[in-house]
Amino acid sequence: PLALRAAKRAPARGAVAAAIRSRPRTVVTPVRCEASKRPSPRGSTAAAKAGRNPVVAAASNMTVIPGDYRIGGVLLGVATFLGPVCHLWTQFGVHGFLGAFLTLQASRVRFRFSDTDLDVVFVDPGADDAAALEVDTDSSGDNKLQGGGANKWSFESVTNWEFWFPGFPVLVYYKENQTRPEGQPHFFPIIMDGKKLYEEMLAKMPPSVNPKPDPSEWNLDTAFESTKLGRSIKESLSEEQLQTLKDTKGFPGLDK
Repeated sequence: PLALRAAKRAPARGAVAAAIRSRPRTVVTPVRCEASKRPSPRGSTAAAKAGRNPVVAAASNMTVIPGDYRIGGVLLGVATFLGPVCHLWTQFGVHGFLGAFLTLQASRVRFRFSDTDLDVVFVDPGADDAAALEVDTDSSGDNKLQGGGANKWSFESVTNWEFWFPGFPVLVYYKENQTRPEGQPHFFPIIMDGKKLYEEMLAKMPPSVNPKPDPSEWNLDTAFESTKLGRSIKESLSEEQLQTLKDTKGFPGLDK
């Protein structure tokens, strides 16, 4: 009986072994992750930053007007002359204070022009102009001295703008109906690149009530022509003096 049982088990074991050998084998191949498919931490950080700050995302379409220290510097120079030289200490204090204040503002106030809006932001004194691209308008506070609200206005809301003086920029003015329906005027001393500011306003803002000369025509004559007083002064000048006005371009000693 034992021999008979062993004989019966042998074919069964052989069949099982044959079935195991004939079973198809599954080969597992390790898959390597390509480094190029992994998101770059730096890129993802930049994208997240742009997503959080729409100003950064739109920076390619935005123009920052750099600061300009000429008016502040001229006032400080006048103060130096009035005080130590002329001993007019009251005038020295007034001109010195205004010059120092405008110089400080020129180092921190920046005008930005997008395709649709003008806004005014503040940067740290001495910071690069590119830093103005990353500043939110809301973080610059309300413009309480000139109507309140955020320092941002659409070009469509501008009803008029003036520039004193084309050729010798000193003061800029514009009026908009975004802050107040009846219109809100704004005045700013030229503590930024006046010519670049003029070019942006001429290209993007609605036309001014008064015709404006092309920046390539800027000279002392265009500055006189921008006001009624200047035009009346020109009537009393000789032909030689009028030609001198046309030949004089920029601030003497400051512009090349």
